[in-house]
Amino acid sequence: MILIATCSDYPHPTPSLAALLDALRSHGAEATHLPWDGAPPDGFANAEAVLPLCCWNYHDEPARFRAWIDALETKGANLINSAATLRWNFRKTYLLEMAEAGLAVPRTFHLPEVDRDAVATRMQAEGWRVAILKPVSGQSGYGVRKIERADLSDLPAGEALLQEYQDDIGSLGETTLTFIDGAFSHAVRRVIRQGEWRANKQYGATFERVEVSDDVIEAARGYLALVPHTPLYARIDGLVRSRGFMLMELELIEPYLYLEYAPGSADAMARAVLQRLG
Repeated sequence: MILIATCSDYPHPTPSLAALLDALRSHGAEATHLPWDGAPPDGFANAEAVLPLCCWNYHDEPARFRAWIDALETKGANLINSAATLRWNFRKTYLLEMAEAGLAVPRTFHLPEVDRDAVATRMQAEGWRVAILKPVSGQSGYGVRKIERADLSDLPAGEALLQEYQDDIGSLGETTLTFIDGAFSHAVRRVIRQGEWRANKQYGATFERVEVSDDVIEAARGYLALVPHTPLYARIDGLVRSRGFMLMELELIEPYLYLEYAPGSADAMARAVLQRLG
């Protein structure tokens, strides 16, 4: 049995997940879905493979989700992507590794503890009137704030990343590139609602299949090459500009892969999963 881990908040298959399940079954595999937070770890550990593709509420209980990964690894579960990959991607400080390697990412600073004076000082030193403050761990834009140096009166406590705001994101939208077992599969552009800056569905973003240039694909491969363990699936989200591609986030845990937008991609994903199983 191949299990796709969903979550109690979103327990039903999405169109992308349904396409993958159908493709796996068409190859003779037993495949179903189960909420990660609604079943004991043994139920996952006994599966041939576990793909945490729809664990979309982990930001609510990050410690519990990390413990779930640890428990599955201890019990010998076949996590795809691997437990090590999930842990590495769990903290967005990987963006600092990308920057240190010379790859294009928004200018980013790690704040072990958010402090109003430190944020103001950093924004002033960088010449930022506006910046982005985001949790070190999280997904789908939850907890991400656009802040202004003139008003830092309501900052969240805790660890965070402070980033340079990309003021052309509204017009560019965010382009997502899906890779399956290291091979580029397809790209989808998230069209951002007028007046909004977040590229997530809950903020009104819409989606369209797009073609991207070889240069953009090769740039995306550069980010993927820095992942410590080769992922079976990856979604590379960024800004496509005339001067090049800039990574916004690298999604290796529970990305929506938009398989329903690209005929044949669900079958390619299913074959890659089965190949990993030998």
